[in-house]
Amino acid sequence: MAFFDPSGNPVSYHQWLTIYESYYFLGGPTHGRRISQGNQSSRFVENQVGAVLAQTFPLSRNDLVLAMAWKIGLIDHQQSQATSAIQYLNNWPATLIANNGYRKLNFSQSIPYLAANMATIRQQLLGANPQHLFNLRLQGLGPVYKLALHFFITNGRNPIYDKYAHLGALAIDQNLPVGSTVNNYRPLQSWQDYQAFQGLLRRIGLQPQGTMFISRADDRALWVYGHFFR
Repeated sequence: MAFFDPSGNPVSYHQWLTIYESYYFLGGPTHGRRISQGNQSSRFVENQVGAVLAQTFPLSRNDLVLAMAWKIGLIDHQQSQATSAIQYLNNWPATLIANNGYRKLNFSQSIPYLAANMATIRQQLLGANPQHLFNLRLQGLGPVYKLALHFFITNGRNPIYDKYAHLGALAIDQNLPVGSTVNNYRPLQSWQDYQAFQGLLRRIGLQPQGTMFISRADDRALWVYGHFFR
């Protein structure tokens, strides 16, 4: 297990966290086209998302709209920061239809369903059936989007999943300097894959935050770090 700075020098975990979390936010350092103003986050938006994550009561339709827009990339972060209000793209709250760059995603049925049944879903996820949401067949919701909502509904007790976070975690586990090709990466498809990802996060020693599996600071740094690998 090893952490490296962008120049390839070994660093401590705490140095790694400070370096890479700074790339996450608008105004921070960039990394070519991989980390730029196009995918950096507004601190205002991050605070709004954090408030949804911290809620101890069932998420509303508006909460789900914000969480999914944040995950998919349907928030104008620069305008949100400038106006201190969430600025959505493509009339997202009204249509609940998005394009993730590969295909059209339609959440017009799934988000209302989730909002109407949120109390039961939350009870299941925090109780004896943590796979409940993952196993539901819902329009537009593939495994990664289900796990993003799972993260919010459980207040971070189970970690959010992202391709780049996975690449970053594997790179740490494999002692790889930045710019390397990560071994044994494959897209998450099953609950067993998600459990393996959780095991990986435990193995590399990232830090919990209260009841959260790992801290939001670790989440942010890990997502950035993954963009430095192939």
